[in-house]
Amino acid sequence: MGDRVSISFKKGEEESVVLFSHWGGMRFVAVARGYVRELKTEAQRAGMTWPLFRLEPGTVMVDFIRMLTEGVTRVQSDYYLGKDQAAGGNSDNGHFAIDLGRDD
Repeated sequence: MGDRVSISFKKGEEESVVLFSHWGGMRFVAVARGYVRELKTEAQRAGMTWPLFRLEPGTVMVDFIRMLTEGVTRVQSDYYLGKDQAAGGNSDNGHFAIDLGRDD
């Protein structure tokens, strides 16, 4: 049982590893999209060219995981990484490649 889903971040031809959530479902996807909206706003204000603010998919994934696990002592069962969407379970809700180049 679960509410499995997976996400990755994509920009052009570059795509991050895939983050799987066993329990997150569509709320997990909404959190990821909200995170990206906030990150884009912050990046525009900062005007810096750090990898995160250039929206490099791998760096965005690392920071997203940091945000998700902030204050958590151990990540015990909900999240895990895979090289692509076939590397884990997402059968309840599918896979979502969140396009960092889109303006939404």
